[in-house]
Amino acid sequence: RCSHVTGVQTCALPILSSEEELQIVCGAHNVKENILVPVALHGAKLPNDVKIKKGKLRGVESFGMICSAKELGFEDKVIPAVHKEGIWVLPEGLTVGDDIVEALDLEDYIVDFEITPNRADCLSMTGMAREGAVTMEKSFSMPNTSCEFSGHGDMKDFVSVEIEDENLCNRYVARLVTDVKIQESPWWLQYRLMKSGVRPINNIVDITNYVMLEYGQPLHAFDMRQIKSGKIAVAGAKAGEEFVTLDGETRLMNKGDTLIKDGDRPVAIGGIMGGLNSQVEEDTETILIESANFNRDKIRKTSKALGLRTESSSRFEKGVDPGICHKAADRACQLIEAVGAGKVLKESVDIYTRVCSGTYCKVRPEHVNKVLGTDIDKKYMKDVLESLEIKVEDQGEFFGVTAPTFRKDLVIEEDYIEEIARIYG
Repeated sequence: RCSHVTGVQTCALPILSSEEELQIVCGAHNVKENILVPVALHGAKLPNDVKIKKGKLRGVESFGMICSAKELGFEDKVIPAVHKEGIWVLPEGLTVGDDIVEALDLEDYIVDFEITPNRADCLSMTGMAREGAVTMEKSFSMPNTSCEFSGHGDMKDFVSVEIEDENLCNRYVARLVTDVKIQESPWWLQYRLMKSGVRPINNIVDITNYVMLEYGQPLHAFDMRQIKSGKIAVAGAKAGEEFVTLDGETRLMNKGDTLIKDGDRPVAIGGIMGGLNSQVEEDTETILIESANFNRDKIRKTSKALGLRTESSSRFEKGVDPGICHKAADRACQLIEAVGAGKVLKESVDIYTRVCSGTYCKVRPEHVNKVLGTDIDKKYMKDVLESLEIKVEDQGEFFGVTAPTFRKDLVIEEDYIEEIARIYG
């Protein structure tokens, strides 16, 4: 991404008479004494063939330029919120004089995949890792989700959850985190989000976005101070009901749209966007993490009617595996503990109204070869299907196969023939 940047290194701002003087000198609002910043020295090359040369600025000799993230080639939409309008304040732990590309590990590659609508499971890093493991005949394992559960208190003393309409939501998992400390995320977490086209906001929001990209399961964090009733309910909206979303826009809801409510008060549009009235703030101390499975058709309809499409809605409308709700919530909690952002309660809420199971089908090896015009060994077919986490029972003339819950595209025999064909090559 930044291989075209040369001659830029880290620099510590000197101690001047005041922070006000620093802001005047640097022309930025986010400067403080002794922060670490990127500086392009005389002869440096920046994006768009910009070359830095020594000269005079207001009569004072200048031998370089302090840089913003934008000046180093990052798009506006991914620049961390706290640095969006000023110079780039670098993370702690770097050494003054380090080359910026090496110090921040910016010499990297990004692979851009175009995912077809039937493969919603591949809208995640774990989904792509699973595919890669099968292709390269490697082992695959999910991320670590073990927690210390150092939070104190009983879940039921904080909140209860109810799904009022099962047609809107099939599963709702809630976890609670106390002693929350809102701050910037570690650089490794911010940079992975930036490379995925997501702007870092703060450690809690960043972790929910990170897990969404990792698992394909959208999450949302509520400030528990704003859940006044102590009760979360998934319910249908009333016709004409107004709700202000996180972007500050007032949305006019249609009857039956999915709302997450604090008693009778909406706090989020389920599966699409949270509300301004319950967002995580700088002084938030306790959060509720939501990991739910919403009706894909309802989400698609509401998103289209509101003209509001998000990373969350784009996944839900294609179909998200209800089997990963709890795993994704646990992963978020594990990351929160790992970066020191809070303490997790051991108890959780998990309402699963209709437990989903994979589709069963018969696959005839003889028919597979007939359709493909091949002579593939029966054992190879079984190995391929099992490597894709498909349950296979050898019944002699046919395989009894059951698709994993994350493969909603596997329904009829031809779907399994296609799987064998694409792995066979």
